[in-house]
Amino acid sequence: MSPSELWLRAWRRVRGRFMPCEAAAERLPDEAGIRRLGLAPLRGLALWWPIGFTATVLALSSVGALHSLQGRALLLFMLACAGLGFAWLARWVWAWPSSSRVFRSSLSGAVGMVLVALVIRHGASADEAEWLRLVFMGLGVTVMGGVSFVSIYRRHQILARQRELAERELALAAQAQLAQAQIQPHFLFNSLASLQHWVHQGDARAAPLLDALTAYLRATLPLFNRRQLSLGEELEAVRQYLAVMQARLGARLRVDIEVPEALRAVQLPPALLLTLVENAIEHGVVPKLGAAFLRIEAEQQGPTLYLRVIDDGPGLPEQLPPARAGRGVGLSNSRLRLAQSFGDEASLNLENSAETGGCVATLRLPLAMAMPPGAPA
Repeated sequence: MSPSELWLRAWRRVRGRFMPCEAAAERLPDEAGIRRLGLAPLRGLALWWPIGFTATVLALSSVGALHSLQGRALLLFMLACAGLGFAWLARWVWAWPSSSRVFRSSLSGAVGMVLVALVIRHGASADEAEWLRLVFMGLGVTVMGGVSFVSIYRRHQILARQRELAERELALAAQAQLAQAQIQPHFLFNSLASLQHWVHQGDARAAPLLDALTAYLRATLPLFNRRQLSLGEELEAVRQYLAVMQARLGARLRVDIEVPEALRAVQLPPALLLTLVENAIEHGVVPKLGAAFLRIEAEQQGPTLYLRVIDDGPGLPEQLPPARAGRGVGLSNSRLRLAQSFGDEASLNLENSAETGGCVATLRLPLAMAMPPGAPA
């Protein structure tokens, strides 16, 4: 174990004994929190106070003030100011730890102490000069040791924070892959089951369904390996999916897509809109015995984009609380991927439509975050 790690362990033990609550509750700040810890306007104070301190001692020595009680009191006051300078210096290093900055800061403090120790020999008696020289040399060593320890401890914290963020990124990537893996089989199994049944029955609908399914897989599977798709690309995948469903359901499925061209550059997690369409087909269109209607629309309202998938099926059960609507695996995965991409700025809600009597799924996105860089808002 290195000396720095031994010092770090000893410090943690002391802090845990005298500050158990703070030690237990400590959390590593994010990068914004690290920046807020720094006091940029006061960085000059941490670097330049040794120069001012040296000039003060020079002035006192030139007039023999160190021999008086007032001069000694003023010197003690300057020592207190030096302690304040150490505090600001430590906080600065805490906020911006780097080897070069620590070296410059600690060296400036140590040099200032040595200069003071050398200068006071010309304005004080032999006993006073020896005492003050020892004091300032000790302060110089304290500056270098203290600042170095703060920097080492802070660098350990930042490395731990980076490891934590890397592990979180890996966990989110694994969750996204799991969500993606749960999207495709549901649709494929249903289509293959219909295809198998029609082939066994010698139904003429088997060939068109096979053609549509092959075109869908060839066109869309490469897209789902990407982290994000444009709304235009997602709509193309939805059209391929609806072609498969129309091959299965026949002419009773009618589809209307109203998405302005200006909004088709919006970036989405893959298969997000497709999941909503699949949910509307499964729960709104398939249960109907007669003709069924499905509408996909996009609308911008100020800084917010609304995507809606509307059907004229039976709608949500009346006894189902609104908070529990759309809590299936597919929609839960969609909410998870929304949170990963947009945080709390995005939402997905399901409710009954007063216009069609069916269900409307509304996807709300922050347009500024969803638009690619350089695209007009």
